[in-house]
Formats: sequence, C-alpha cells, structure tokens
Amino acid sequence: MGILASLALTAFATSHVTASSGSSAACKKTHHEGFNNDTASHTIRSGKFDRTYAVTVPDGYNKNLGKQWPLILDFHGNSGTPWQQYQNSRYFDYAKGQQYLVVYPAGYEGSWQGPSYANDEVDDLQFVTDLTTHLKTEYCIDESRVYASGKSNGGGFVDLLACSDNGDEFSAFAMAAAALYTDTKLSDCSKKRAILESHGDKDQTIPYHPTKDGSGGPLPDVGKWVSWWGQRTCGSNAKANYTKDLGGYNTTTYSCGGRNEVVKHYQIFELGHCWPNAFSNNWDASDNYNQTKRRCLDKSLDFTPAVLDFFSKWNSSNAP
Repeated sequence: MGILASLALTAFATSHVTASSGSSAACKKTHHEGFNNDTASHTIRSGKFDRTYAVTVPDGYNKNLGKQWPLILDFHGNSGTPWQQYQNSRYFDYAKGQQYLVVYPAGYEGSWQGPSYANDEVDDLQFVTDLTTHLKTEYCIDESRVYASGKSNGGGFVDLLACSDNGDEFSAFAMAAAALYTDTKLSDCSKKRAILESHGDKDQTIPYHPTKDGSGGPLPDVGKWVSWWGQRTCGSNAKANYTKDLGGYNTTTYSCGGRNEVVKHYQIFELGHCWPNAFSNNWDASDNYNQTKRRCLDKSLDFTPAVLDFFSKWNSSNAP
C-alpha cells in the first residue's frame, strides 16, 4: 500500500520536493501546534498550479519529536474552504482525533476533480500525491496509516481517489454526502478498498435516489453504489448485512477475508446534505444555511467518531 516509486518521482518533478529527504529530517522539525491556514507556508506547486492547504498539528507534537503520527487528508465540499471542513469534521473535538495530523487541502477554484463544474485542467489526483510527498518532508508521519475523508464534492473526490492508483498509499476512505459523479456504475472502479460513507435520505443536493442529473453530471443511486463497493472489495458474490433503524439510521456492511465491516454505510432518515453531527455544532448545522432546507440538525449519528473508529481498524498491512 506504499507509494509507488513512479508516483514519488512524478511528485518530485511537479512539487520540487525530494521524497528522498527522508522522514528522519522531518521528524526533527517543530511546527505551530493547532490549526494553521497560513498559505505563505502551506503552498506547493503541482502541475502548473500553486496549491494550498491548512493543517492541524496535534497538541504535544513538539514535545514528542520523533513520534510518527497518522495522517488524514480531509477534503471540503464545492465552493468550500479548508476552514469550513475543519469546522465540519471537527476531528479536534475528539480524543482519538487529536492523535492525528489532519491536513485540509484547498480545491482549485473551490472544487475537486470529477464533476463537470470542476476545472478540467487541474489534476487533483496528482496534487494528492504531490502533497503527501511534500508532507513527509515536513512532518513526522506514520506512512502505514494514511487516510482520506471528505464531504460532498470532497467526498466524491475521495471516492475518485479510492478508485485510482494515487489512492494506493491510503489505508481507508470515509465520505459524507458524497457527490459521486465519477462512479455511476460497477465497472467504473476495480480497486479493493476499505470504504465508509454516510448519506441523508433528505439530501436535496445529492439525493439518495436521484431522478435527474446533479449540477456536475449523472449520479448513482447511493444504495446501489454501496453494493458496488461491496462487490469490488469482497467479490461478485458478496452479501450485505443490513441493520435497520438503529435510532434514526440504517447500516449496510460487507465483511470478507477476515476483514469485518470493511465496507460500511449509514443511511440517515431525517438528514439532508450534511456531515452528520450529534451536537449540531459543526459548519453544516450552523446558521450559515437555511436549516429548513439544509436539514443538518438531525442528531441521530455523530459521524466523526465513526470515521475515527473505522480508520483505527485499517493500516497498510491489513487494508484491502
């Protein structure tokens, strides 16, 4: 599941960062702890574009130089920002989340590769490879525990990443209200991955059962998409396990090859286009939106702890 040598060489060419500079040097560097979105110090070159990111460095990082930290790349939705996604997933609110280095890439012109509204000159898959190569020269990262999460367009991009060779260095992928414009049939993807997704039945932006194209193109039925991942990871005869009405949501899971619930999905009855939050204190649940239409105040599921529990199960040794 490590980065292929060819990807590392490509990253060198585009971001001007040498992967061979080594983790030992990175593990001696100190950093501002907490959230930092200073683009002056968080910009790399990828292809022909300057790309930026924000980062949350865990408390105690500088007192524990040499400790390797697992990494999450967390992708915002269309027209969003790293700050909004930081406030959406809120990994910092949870003890388990405080054990990760979390990086929030910024979409070029506010969006991610895949839908028709994204800039087709931008290669975000290459940006991810360039970014992880760069991060390994700056931070002390446990390369066996690299993960991706995202919401809406960012979630759809996480799915695209999971379906690509660029995703091979990631151990697991988590999405909320994923905009799945690039994955509309079983044959669109052939990778075996650990996949987690949540989706609201009341989502009007990326409907659970779409009857027309979305703003970025055709969309799959979410339930069918979950079954495709079950087949991709567990084989064509994979059988789903359904658990109904756990207090506001259903779950669908697939297990195989000794991997329990390697594909997991939450279908949330009264939720809209949201990153689920049990406290109504994240960005989606804020008064930045008309909640009568947005419907992000449902407290049935706290998704971030579910993501952290899912990530904790998988590393480069046991992931599909």
